[in-house]
Amino acid sequence: MRTVQPCVTIGSYVWAQDRLPYDEFTLRLDALRAAMDRNGWPAVLVYGDVREHAALAFLSSFIPRVRWGMALLPRTGDARLLCAMSTRDLPAMRTLTWIADVRSGVGPEWVNAFDPWFERFTGGQAQKLGTLGFDIMAPVLQASVRRSLGERFVLQRADDVVAIPARRKRPRELTMIRAACKLLEATAETFAESWRGNHEPETAALDAERVARSLAAQDVRTLVSLDGGRTLVPFQGRFEKCAGPLVGYLAVKVLGYWADLFVTVDDGSPTSAARQTATVLDAIIANMRPGARTDTLHAKAVGALAPYKLHPVLGGSVGHGIGLSLHEGAEFRASADATLVEDGVYTVQVGAADAKGVLLSAIVRVAATGAEVLVRSPSVAAD
Repeated sequence: MRTVQPCVTIGSYVWAQDRLPYDEFTLRLDALRAAMDRNGWPAVLVYGDVREHAALAFLSSFIPRVRWGMALLPRTGDARLLCAMSTRDLPAMRTLTWIADVRSGVGPEWVNAFDPWFERFTGGQAQKLGTLGFDIMAPVLQASVRRSLGERFVLQRADDVVAIPARRKRPRELTMIRAACKLLEATAETFAESWRGNHEPETAALDAERVARSLAAQDVRTLVSLDGGRTLVPFQGRFEKCAGPLVGYLAVKVLGYWADLFVTVDDGSPTSAARQTATVLDAIIANMRPGARTDTLHAKAVGALAPYKLHPVLGGSVGHGIGLSLHEGAEFRASADATLVEDGVYTVQVGAADAKGVLLSAIVRVAATGAEVLVRSPSVAAD
């Protein structure tokens, strides 16, 4: 789902060393350093911004609160991090990462911040540096980076060489995702209960966001339907009472890890479309195992949903990976040829387009023996 990104991130930003200690990041760097050895890169530059920062967070634990951050990770020696914060904010930013050398990326002097480090690699010919996340970097910033590097270095895209973050989640990552799912479950319950009390979808979304932030969510994204589930919109400030069903989308981020959920709650008995959608969601989950093809899961979902059509909000997809990014890996589409991996975590999404609309989902970990449901949409029927 595509949501509106908040202009100011006001959530709980910390490096939880009890959950993600320093040694976790040394292990995460192993695959990257192996790629450096294979490609002859003395270092890799890793970029992330406030909107998308999966690779940067995975390798450095740093999550930009505003604008952007960029880490220089060498094969050997000390790492360095630039962040688009003023020097006044650097003491706080240094508590968010294991990297000791954190510098401000604000002002004209930032382009020379890496120069002392780069001097170690200058020689008779240009050195190669790998890059991660540069595809989302603003052109003006990318031009500044290239000017700073000059003729001394050639940048080579590393995103297709090494998967960062990996599709298979590490044990500590699974712990973090479970925590995000638990918080999301409480958020979804508040969303449904608030609407049952006043039938105002936007009030329900605000109540849900308030609960999520009180439970230390870093970020909360919401969409609601004001037309019975046919479309979803961001906050409008209309606060109008709407007859059922309540249909919405909730996403929360906890210590960098996302969890999301569709919610559909009727104020009476579930419609046939709602019951069928719930059955299709169960069927997809039952077929999720290592090696399962995503196009096959899509075909099963669409076939079992007939005579209803897949809800247009889903854009033809019935799922995708989730973790440090809301969208990780390939979408579950008819044309996709990806397969599920053991210890991969996926959000599975099904919706039926009826006179109104139904949208349900679940977050699933694919284990060797089958699927583990981490969180699922609440019941479509009101209590």
